[in-house]
Amino acid sequence: MKVMTEAQTGGKVRWLCLTFLAFILALGLSWIVWIPLNFGYEYLYSLIGIDQHIARFAPANPLKHDFALTAQSQRYDLFEGIVHAIHRHGDGLASLAYIDAQGQSVGLLTHDEVVHLQDVAILIERMKILLYGSFVLFVTLIVWLYKSRIVMPSFKALLSYTFVALIVITGIILLIGAHDVFYQLHVWAFPDDHKWFFYYEESLMSTMMKAPDLFAYIAVLLVIVAAIIFVIIMWFIRQIFSARTMTHD
Repeated sequence: MKVMTEAQTGGKVRWLCLTFLAFILALGLSWIVWIPLNFGYEYLYSLIGIDQHIARFAPANPLKHDFALTAQSQRYDLFEGIVHAIHRHGDGLASLAYIDAQGQSVGLLTHDEVVHLQDVAILIERMKILLYGSFVLFVTLIVWLYKSRIVMPSFKALLSYTFVALIVITGIILLIGAHDVFYQLHVWAFPDDHKWFFYYEESLMSTMMKAPDLFAYIAVLLVIVAAIIFVIIMWFIRQIFSARTMTHD
């Protein structure tokens, strides 16, 4: 009986690990889905009042005070340029520019902003490695569970464990403070001697992104799509293991 209990416990742990890996992959796929959509920037632009934010803070920029006069479509293009650049090792960041009221081309980013976004590009490359590693572990674990004939727990139970974990994590973030969590993650993720905090009055990048508010909304969009992808992944896994059970029956 003790051996059976330990075996069952081990099986549940493996299934929980598989479920965790499935959600990591779902987040990665969600990120990929949102890249060509520029992470919903055009939709969020109006939703969170980025236009008014730019009108308020851009004129205060001592070096580039006319950004508030740019067209909305030009701002969309600039954000798209940033998205493309950080997914291409930071290539093209320094050349991003807008046309001012005099028809002159003005560089969007300062040197420190370019360095920061290059750090973001490096972080994305590391996340790709994590995603590839998670995929290998995910496939390996599926094969192991399949060949070991370990019974799959209730589909609803696996989903409920995941969503309860998400609720707990969200609660912890809200308890600590979303801004505090955001800043601490930056401290951990980026080099100490590289600037990552930019005041709106000195940074068109931060102004046009209304940082960190925009990132919070993007995180919500990522999780929503990831949740859908996760359910689909787990449904396919259930079909595979259900087919195995029927075959052996």
